[in-house]
Amino acid sequence: MDVKAARLSGLKKVGEVADIFGTTPRTLLYYEEQGIISPMKTARGTRMYSDADIKRFEVAYKLSCLGVPLKTIRDLATIRPNAATGDESGRKLCSIVDGLIEDIARQVRHLEFMKQDLERGRLMIRMCWNCPNQPSRRTCPNCPCEVQMDQSQLMWLTWDPDRGTFPPSNPGEPPTKCMEASFPEASEALAAADSETAEPRPKRPAGRQSMRDRQRKIAGTTNTSD
Repeated sequence: MDVKAARLSGLKKVGEVADIFGTTPRTLLYYEEQGIISPMKTARGTRMYSDADIKRFEVAYKLSCLGVPLKTIRDLATIRPNAATGDESGRKLCSIVDGLIEDIARQVRHLEFMKQDLERGRLMIRMCWNCPNQPSRRTCPNCPCEVQMDQSQLMWLTWDPDRGTFPPSNPGEPPTKCMEASFPEASEALAAADSETAEPRPKRPAGRQSMRDRQRKIAGTTNTSD
């Protein structure tokens, strides 16, 4: 079969498939080298991918994006055709899938924890809006990001790295403007801030996809025959 006939059959070239998932042709070739996908080739060696090839790659690529080792993905793709019986393949596959379910559940718990921590950290950081002080432990010792630092792990990354150099706060000094709203009142402070100037959003470089856009694009490849 030549490329023209393959096109008429609805097959796609490697570059077209790579574009669907926002990856590179080299990624698909590597998955082929690992025995995960096996596209047909024309008489001149051009790889052409069917809908089944694309769906197969989609699942493998999604698992890879979740951090699943390529060896595990390869095992999922090769156990069944190499097994002597259905019982053998079923037990081996279930063992792998059970492990993946546990790993993904653990990731979900970690992601939920980080989401909540980031939300708490954002409330604290938002209190720094309109603060005239230089954002450091020396110049703003009563900053909510310092006083309530243990409320969010994010603060250990965004605040001064030399925490032991200066005392965390000085109770004898009057509170700075950003401390007028304490952390327990963060929700009220956030609501008030929302009524003021909207928070500027950074512009994404032209042509660059966000992670959410890429995920939507991957999820939308259920019908690849167009």
